[in-house]
Amino acid sequence: MASGKRKEDQNLSGAEAMELSRHALASVAHELGGIATALDLRAGVISGTVSAQDAAALRGLVEELRVATRAVRLVRGPDGSGTLDPSKRQSLADWWKLTSRFVSNVLPRGVSVDVRVDEGQLDAEQASALTWLLLAACKELAVRGLLTPCAVVVEVGPVDEGGTTVAVEISSDKVSPGDDKSVRWTRYAARLAAQRDMSPPRWEQDGSRIRWMCTVKGA
Repeated sequence: MASGKRKEDQNLSGAEAMELSRHALASVAHELGGIATALDLRAGVISGTVSAQDAAALRGLVEELRVATRAVRLVRGPDGSGTLDPSKRQSLADWWKLTSRFVSNVLPRGVSVDVRVDEGQLDAEQASALTWLLLAACKELAVRGLLTPCAVVVEVGPVDEGGTTVAVEISSDKVSPGDDKSVRWTRYAARLAAQRDMSPPRWEQDGSRIRWMCTVKGA
């Protein structure tokens, strides 16, 4: 009974932590958006009093803030309103532009990422789901241990009647065998996929390469 109670408490803590995280991310996104807007207004005011180079640099900072805001909203997921409206869509290229910021932080140093992005679009829920599943795959690789330097290939697409597929591929001689620490990320991805009525991501051995694949159903 005691062990069952502890497990239940852990599950509740996880759900509550996720809900609080969503509120925190919403707050961060709101603040970043406000800063970007203020900077943009200020840039318009002073653009005539500074050099063209300084004005361009300030505009660049504004755009970086806006991209960071979109990235935070992406991992938060849709909420049914505003820029997070589930009906809103974005291109696969735009999705990767945001998600790649998180991928680079999850993978160990010394790992380069080669990406191939297909044509296509995702709605807000699909984009958020793919981001979390891809990050889980990258975390599993990191926990398993990678022999660096090495390269990971990420293929975004294709999009067809079955949905949108994302694949991660790496040379098998660069990856250590999995253990309990890495398996938990596979289980997490399976649970996440089940919550979204998706097939769980899968790992496959393809000759000298290891490939992870995930397909999110079309809208």
